[in-house]
Amino acid sequence: MPLVRGGVATSPGGVPREQLDSTDAGQRRRAAKALAGGRGNAPLLVSCLGVETDANVRAALFAGLVSIGGEAVAARIAALLRIGDPGLRGGAVKALQQLGDAAEPVVDALLRDVDADLRLLAVEVTRAWPAEVAAVRLLRVIEDDTHVNVCAAAVDVAAEVGTPALLGALARLRLRFAGEPFLAFAAEVARARIRASDRRLP
Repeated sequence: MPLVRGGVATSPGGVPREQLDSTDAGQRRRAAKALAGGRGNAPLLVSCLGVETDANVRAALFAGLVSIGGEAVAARIAALLRIGDPGLRGGAVKALQQLGDAAEPVVDALLRDVDADLRLLAVEVTRAWPAEVAAVRLLRVIEDDTHVNVCAAAVDVAAEVGTPALLGALARLRLRFAGEPFLAFAAEVARARIRASDRRLP
């Protein structure tokens, strides 16, 4: 709820409310940047993301949330993945990638979600994480997920950031999806790249 100071409505972060609601995208972007870093501003930043349509303002809002950080912020950002707007989803994925270990519990929960699209987006988040952190999540997906597209996404990420710990699971994936030749081929490509990146492997 806006606060009123000296007759001027302001946000909880002290930014004049008229700036957040301005028809000028530049003003909204400056207001979003002014809210960065204030932990109490996270709900307002997320609320603005729910209605914002300008890509630059959205980027500033997401940057503000990343600057605040923490698991609670990661959970708020993850909730945006359930909105059908592709741009909003893409921004949420990038923000979760930047939040690192604060986003791990949220991503782990998304990887267990009944919605395959959410699991696929969660896999994409791991692409930017350290290999050893991503590999733990990718292993679970490759071993257990029943949706071919989610597994294909995991194989694609594994080809980039995979570790030798995934080699066995990738080999078994071909048997689990024997009727999907493209997935078998992708798994072999990922295995080859992992082997090539680790000179200790034969």
